[in-house]
Amino acid sequence: MLKTTPAISVHFWNLAEYVSGRHVGDWVDLDRCEDFDDFRSKVAEVTRNAEEWILSDYESDCGIAFGELTSLETVWEAHEFVSTLDEQERDAFGDYLANAGGVEYLSAAIAEFEDRYRGQWRSLEEFAIDFGAEVYSEFFKNVPPGFEVSVDVVSFEQDFWISDNGHVFWRH
Repeated sequence: MLKTTPAISVHFWNLAEYVSGRHVGDWVDLDRCEDFDDFRSKVAEVTRNAEEWILSDYESDCGIAFGELTSLETVWEAHEFVSTLDEQERDAFGDYLANAGGVEYLSAAIAEFEDRYRGQWRSLEEFAIDFGAEVYSEFFKNVPPGFEVSVDVVSFEQDFWISDNGHVFWRH
């Protein structure tokens, strides 16, 4: 599947001007930046080469939340990673990052995401049954007619969790 680049845009204010009551700043669309140096240059441009700036607002189609003092390096790292993901994975990564503690844990979330993400499901029970059918295929083939396989979802929650959007992740 062809990966698409997500839209992440960030608004910056020149902090010294902002404190003085003047609004100097604008939006920077990371999709329009060629690399980190170009991104840093555009931030400098919109803040008129401010020594200090604040990140005042952001738009992210992957659910990543940035704080006012998030570093440019962290914003760019998030952009680079989510640019490699398809739409469903971007949504899932936003859920995973929020659960991990936010952008302060971005590097760890990036390192863990691929190993922990199990897909999108209507419920953890549905995932557990499908998982069981894959792992214990012979057992599932031999279920007598009229019988139904059930799972202990409470026990399954010890190893997996499901986001509000239905994305399932392995806990360990």
